Amino acid sequence: MSLLNVTLADVLKMNSQRYPQGIAYIFEDISYTWREVDEITDIMAIKLINNDIRKGMHVGIWSINSIEQVLTIFAVIKTGAIATLFNYSYKDLEIRSLLTNSHTEYLLYGESTGSIDYRDIIERNHNKLPKLKSFDNLKNLFEEAKNEYACKKLQTRESTDKLKKAKEAIESEDTAFILFTSGTTHMAKGVLLSHYNLLNDAMIISERMKFTKEDSMLISMPIFHCSGLTCGVLIGLMVGMPSLIMRKFNSERAMKYIEKYKITVFNVVPSMLFLLVKDPYFGKYNISSWKSGIVAGSGMTSEKYLELASKLPGTHLQIGYGQTETSPLITLTNHEDDIDIRSKTLGKTLPHIEVRIWDEKNKSVCPPYVRGEIQCRGFCCMKGYYNSPEENKKKFTEDGWLKTDDCGYCDENGYLYFVDRINNIIIRNGENISPAEIECVIKKYSEDIREALVVGVEVDSAFQEEIVAFIKTEGGKEMDTGKLKSFVGQKLANYKVPKCIVHLNEIPLNSIGKIDYKLIKRKAKEVLGDLI
Repeated sequence: MSLLNVTLADVLKMNSQRYPQGIAYIFEDISYTWREVDEITDIMAIKLINNDIRKGMHVGIWSINSIEQVLTIFAVIKTGAIATLFNYSYKDLEIRSLLTNSHTEYLLYGESTGSIDYRDIIERNHNKLPKLKSFDNLKNLFEEAKNEYACKKLQTRESTDKLKKAKEAIESEDTAFILFTSGTTHMAKGVLLSHYNLLNDAMIISERMKFTKEDSMLISMPIFHCSGLTCGVLIGLMVGMPSLIMRKFNSERAMKYIEKYKITVFNVVPSMLFLLVKDPYFGKYNISSWKSGIVAGSGMTSEKYLELASKLPGTHLQIGYGQTETSPLITLTNHEDDIDIRSKTLGKTLPHIEVRIWDEKNKSVCPPYVRGEIQCRGFCCMKGYYNSPEENKKKFTEDGWLKTDDCGYCDENGYLYFVDRINNIIIRNGENISPAEIECVIKKYSEDIREALVVGVEVDSAFQEEIVAFIKTEGGKEMDTGKLKSFVGQKLANYKVPKCIVHLNEIPLNSIGKIDYKLIKRKAKEVLGDLI
């Protein structure tokens, strides 16, 4: 299979021509054909161009999953601007920091989770965002374009010419998206991904999964995540299959949709599977149409996979591995692999991608079964982190391999096995969380907090890891941990709030003077054990 030199607008136009009446998306029981999606997003793109949106401009999109969000993404990309996608759980501190550092000039916000008022947050912080020129509700843009399309209102020749020139100026290697990922720094980094990166990854994943136009997909992973974008929206686009969009994952509602629409493809993170099979309504809906799905985003034991597979005997669950920086997947189990391989490995390298296990000490490739850093090279690797030259130097080797910061090994047949994360990123409910970000907020609560240390602890629950924070205070002063947790919750998304906060007299150090994370995690596990 050859790699494609196409843009998102190219693929959307091809689908519109090949399957004009084929269903592209379903949202709130309303269907949209490929022709409707292409033509409505053309009108939306014209309106954006008339608002001085141009190639290379960073346009923020902040919304839960919706048809308005998806079509806004397409419209922004058609102008040549870069769609900068924000987590729908962000609050003041997070969105202000990322809008500033991503140099977002225009922000389109949509429906929130319900507990957050996006417009209120933006208005409250607008004077602190000198780069942000304008903001608006993306629903206004969508509804205006949809109404004009329904009324068959003709666009002016000047407007259509501007759109045509904008599309023609876009190249496959151009940056299409900025997606954010947490790292060892306290602030999320903006990952630059091109049309070439994302569309080819979606195509190659679909081939290995054996997805076809006759399938139908349920999208419930957040679209601001690379997993929701590539393994949801873009797979549907590349295959031409209909996709049903869920605002947010809810296990009963997902089963209801699978039954009602005879969904065949449902890609998930492990926590979604755990919640689904533990739902009291599991077994009461007919979900037998669900034939396959990718499982990626966080780790899962072989025993847990086998347990889930036994409860979903008609569903072919294939495990994959990757990260936002790699578009995201670089390995995936084969459709023909037996359940033992699917339960224990992360699969084999996808076509046109190279993976090696690197021994940094000896500067050599590790032989089978020897552990080292997982590194990759190929079309899927990001263009880099936005405005972060030092981070880019750290992320790539001199000979062009991307360092994943994950430890693993390969067997003699080329199957990849995950061992652990080299850094200390916490994965909770499929979200990557930077401990440094939480530590920074905790320290701002009081001048008496001298040190803060945040770790994740694996637990047998849908969330994978619980967050435990340790604090050292001036003179051992006691802090009201309930109030401190509330403070963190006011500053950061709720999923970043520690489960518990523990006072320490001293932060334990190892023999070379570094923080003893093994001891800290052991203590954190004991603390959690006492709470359960």
